[in-house]
Amino acid sequence: MPGWKYAFSLSRESVKAATPPGTGLAEHNGSQHNGRYVDRVCVAKFPTPTTDPADPLNWARWRKMACLLSVSLYAFVCNFASASLAPALPLWNLSFPGHKRPFDDLTQFIAFNVLLLGLGNIFWVPLANVFGRRPVVILSAMILFIATTCGGFASDFDNVLAVRIFQGIGSSVSETIAPTIVGDMFFIHERAGWMALFTASLASGSVLGGISGGYIAARLGWFAIFHVSAALTGTAFLCVVFLVPETIYERGSSACLVVPVVARQPQPPPPVVVPPPHVPPTNSIPPAPRNMRYHYPRSRAPCLSLGTLPSMHMTLPSRFLGSVRVDQHELDLTWYQTSSSVGDLSDHPPPRRWSVKQQQQQQQQQRRSTVRYSSRRNTAVAANAAVQQIVCHPPFTYPRSLRCGMYRGDVFYQFFKPWCTLRLPATWIVMLQYGGLVGGVAVISTVGPKILSLPPYDWGADSGLLFVGALLGIIFGCIYSTLLADQRLTEFAKRQDHGFAEPESRIPIMLPSLAIATGGLLVFGFCAEYPGKYRWIGLEFAYAMVAFALTQVPTVWFSYLIDSYAQLASDCFVMVCILRGIIPFAWTFFGSQWIQHDGYLIPFGGFTVMMGLFALLIVPLIWTGKRMRVATARYVVHNQ
Repeated sequence: MPGWKYAFSLSRESVKAATPPGTGLAEHNGSQHNGRYVDRVCVAKFPTPTTDPADPLNWARWRKMACLLSVSLYAFVCNFASASLAPALPLWNLSFPGHKRPFDDLTQFIAFNVLLLGLGNIFWVPLANVFGRRPVVILSAMILFIATTCGGFASDFDNVLAVRIFQGIGSSVSETIAPTIVGDMFFIHERAGWMALFTASLASGSVLGGISGGYIAARLGWFAIFHVSAALTGTAFLCVVFLVPETIYERGSSACLVVPVVARQPQPPPPVVVPPPHVPPTNSIPPAPRNMRYHYPRSRAPCLSLGTLPSMHMTLPSRFLGSVRVDQHELDLTWYQTSSSVGDLSDHPPPRRWSVKQQQQQQQQQRRSTVRYSSRRNTAVAANAAVQQIVCHPPFTYPRSLRCGMYRGDVFYQFFKPWCTLRLPATWIVMLQYGGLVGGVAVISTVGPKILSLPPYDWGADSGLLFVGALLGIIFGCIYSTLLADQRLTEFAKRQDHGFAEPESRIPIMLPSLAIATGGLLVFGFCAEYPGKYRWIGLEFAYAMVAFALTQVPTVWFSYLIDSYAQLASDCFVMVCILRGIIPFAWTFFGSQWIQHDGYLIPFGGFTVMMGLFALLIVPLIWTGKRMRVATARYVVHNQ
């Protein structure tokens, strides 16, 4: 299969014609509306659904919505339980005067929780690939519920820290397997819109937890936070148990069974054209037979074949059929091979002389072929009737949706496979950008309430109102993603002449979000370094800027990984969440010490520089993203 050298040596036209994993088809359906021509673009349904009602793509709308809302609630509760302790940290020494701790030690409640929230996926995702996603999500939700319930009975600093670690382990599935479940239920052209709802729930949990955590600790007691979180995690656990079916579905050969099933009919033998016995020699090219036609490209640029991959069952739009070769040589090509690899189709052997004896032999062969064709046709009709009786799928009832017990084998390979996704460039870019955004939010949510609880603000229990700005940013980020993400995909396919919908078409809408988030970190550092009577407005606005990107950027990136890498997406999420845990841990654990030593402006200036470098990594993917998918397609195809 092609590699990096091959992918970056292709011409621009050849890259357009390539169909690596992640490339979908778009049909242009033109019609007259109010006296003018309207071109409506409809992206083909990909992945190709089967006829089995158990296929997540074929589920009823109510079942998809129930599953989506359940995993979104689970993601919301995980971040609520994680962030609700942040505004209550300044109240620890007031609530427990006998167990006073410096603020740097109290930040470990946040740092270690965030770290385990990412590292826990090293075990959860491989187990989900082996035993199914449903049992793993149920087990993780149960661990989160038990750990949160035990937190209400903790008595000292060490017990609370242990509870926070187990909360992180039980919450880690919410950012890897949960978005994969969303991707399993929807087609490529509708994933981003529903993913925006999921990421909004994921981000709003931190915001609402930060707003309410300070009030709960001040009015109901410090450990009342765990009681409220236990009620929410218990509700999420019940929803996961009763409303989230298994979404891993092996399409394989069943993806090709379409009712009514039609067996492949044998073609009648072509008529024998007997030339005259004496044909004078000539150098002209003979005419093509009826079952073969040749296509002579206008340029010498390689023309990539539009075949199929094991993970892609695609059909060409009708308006492109005229320019695609369908000869026997082309049937042996895959999507990445060129016509030059099988020889020049314009080189034909010169015509041969036909003798009378050869003419008689051709006529006898024609009669035998006719007899064989009749026999094969009768056999095919009988086989077709038998297959129509065999293909029958049982209904996907509610009790059937609650089943567990899948086992796919290759346990050691599944634990090793996530590390192989580091060969994919998009994994690194998502890791750094998502980790930087979560790190910025973690630092702001940790030090922000402390700033507002001190003079000149003296907000006290109201310091959690800092998260109101983040809530507004999340709302605008969700609206921005919902309106533009999927629309950008179809508009791109409408403007192009090759009929393909590329996942890279969504990436440019992240540029404003990344720029806004980078500026938000710098604004927060200035307002925190130079406090004033109304500088809290700057703190709120800066938090809203970062939260806006935290909602919008993961929406596009999660959809991109699912579209481009299919079943490898959950393994990519493992590596993404590992760095998503390490960067916030480092920024929170060491950032508080840096802030205590140098103030707020220099540390947040350093965070701004790092986030700006992470944001610039998106530029190469915009221009060469499809070439990268061509170069790394062999890794994706081999792991489907």
